[in-house]
Amino acid sequence: MSDRLWIMIDIETSGPIIGRHSMTELGAAVGSRTKGTIDTFEVLIKPISDEVKTSKDSFAAAVERGLPPAEAMKTFADWCAPHIANRATFIARPSCFDWPWIVWYAWTYLGDNPFGFRALCASSWFEARGKKFTVELPHVAVEDAKIQLAHFFSQG
Repeated sequence: MSDRLWIMIDIETSGPIIGRHSMTELGAAVGSRTKGTIDTFEVLIKPISDEVKTSKDSFAAAVERGLPPAEAMKTFADWCAPHIANRATFIARPSCFDWPWIVWYAWTYLGDNPFGFRALCASSWFEARGKKFTVELPHVAVEDAKIQLAHFFSQG
């Protein structure tokens, strides 16, 4: 794990239902255990609906300053490309929430998913080692991704 690259993903959404609610923020941090975080990515994504159950501040910011979903996902895929070429692995906490949103948005707006069909769950990784993945997060996607990646490296 020491030199292996990981891309920690974090998202904010306006609710739990993909396609009905919107992914409003996408943040990522890439790094390795020996190098720490080496790069970050963040984008606000214009909502695809007016339905808001959660992340109301993120939703408002995305309405005002967000990129259209296709542009946001293209920017994300372009940022990911060199890291994926260096065999970076998608990781999220929990990936069972973040991964389907990334997949749906990528296939809907790009026609492909830059990560293919593989994702790793940081929470499950910790549980398999008898640990809990517990961190305080500000719920700003890129900041959450950086915090979670650093915790993954320090405890994983």
